Amino acid sequence: MFEYLKGIRSGLHLWVLIIYLFLSCAVPMGIHSSKPFKLLLNFDDLDRSGRWMVVNDGVMGGVSSSNLNLHSEGHLVFKGEVSMEYGGGFASVRTDYENWKIGKFEGFILKVRGDGKTYQFRCRLGNSFDGVAYRHYFQANDENWKEILLPFNEFVPTYRGKILKDSAPMDPESIRHLGLMISDKQSGNFRLEIAWIGVY
Repeated sequence: MFEYLKGIRSGLHLWVLIIYLFLSCAVPMGIHSSKPFKLLLNFDDLDRSGRWMVVNDGVMGGVSSSNLNLHSEGHLVFKGEVSMEYGGGFASVRTDYENWKIGKFEGFILKVRGDGKTYQFRCRLGNSFDGVAYRHYFQANDENWKEILLPFNEFVPTYRGKILKDSAPMDPESIRHLGLMISDKQSGNFRLEIAWIGVY
């Protein structure tokens, strides 16, 4: 009798494991199953990788450094070192934004992995090099790729690191530049990898 019950219990455990594995594999990127998805920048395709430029705190006398590379495995690598010396403390990159017509979407989606530090995804609405930037914080916590959602209505308007309380919410149709930044006194080496950037 006990052996029979033990067999049933083992069988139930096996079925639970099978169901769990099936559900885990059925929707590897769950958001794609329920929301419209549009790819903007794909870093395994050179023609769809964007035109990026580095903007570090050297513009204000700092000595932080960073660079941006396309990895041979098909993703973007943003890495460098943040230094707090000489009033600095940030490293960033940005790219021109094309006319992607994203007003009908809810936000950005990024596939990332990294070092556990906090980064900013940034959007500029005008063509000014030093204008208002709308930011959204995110983390890439480990070596495994993960998708993160950045809703448009959660972006915060800032100017030179300070929050602007009276600015209008971000209008996604008016975005002219996209960027990545690390700041907030996170000194030392950093590394962030991005497989692609899209909207959902």
